[in-house]
Amino acid sequence: MSRYLRPETFNVEPDTASADLRWSHWRYTFMNFISEEACNETDEMKLKLLINHLSPTVYSYIRDYKSYEHALSLLDHIYLKPKNEIFARYTLVALKQKQDETITEYVHALKLLAHDCNFKAATPEEYKNEYIRDAFVAGITSQTIRQRLLENTTLSLDEALNQAIALETAERNSRAYINNNSFNLNALSK
Repeated sequence: MSRYLRPETFNVEPDTASADLRWSHWRYTFMNFISEEACNETDEMKLKLLINHLSPTVYSYIRDYKSYEHALSLLDHIYLKPKNEIFARYTLVALKQKQDETITEYVHALKLLAHDCNFKAATPEEYKNEYIRDAFVAGITSQTIRQRLLENTTLSLDEALNQAIALETAERNSRAYINNNSFNLNALSK
C-alpha cells in the first residue's frame, strides 16, 4: 500500500507562485506515506525518508538538521508565510467575474481567495467593523493611502481610519508646503 502513497520528490522554490499550497499538499502526502511506511520508525529514519524525498535545492535548507521534527518545522517556516489578511480581503472584495468565466468558476476563485482572509467567529459588531474596514480599503481613491494600509498584515477599523487620516493629512501638508515654498520663491524672484 505504501508504494501508492509514496510522494514525488518535492522540488519547489519558496518564492515561486503557490509554493505554500504546493508545500502543504506535498507535506500532507508525505505524512500519509510516513504513517503507512514508518509510523514506528525512529526520528532518524523519518529524517532519512524526508531527505530522500526532497530535491537537492530544498535539501540545502535542512542539511544541517539532525532532527526530523526540526527539519520539518524549518521547511514549514520557509514555505508557509503568514498571510496579509488586509490584502487577502481586499483581493476578495475586488475580484470581478471575467467575461468568459462561468459562475461556478467565479465562485471557486472567490473560495480560493477567501482561504487567506483569516475569517473567524465574530460578534455582529466585530463583523460589521471588519466589513466596513474592507470596504474602506477597497473604496478609497488615494492609491498611496491604500498601498500603505495594505502594508499591514492585520488592521482594525480604528487603526485603518487613524492611519489613513494621518496619511491624508501628511499629503495635504506636503502639498501646502510645496505650494508655500513655490509662492515664496516667486515673491523673492520679483
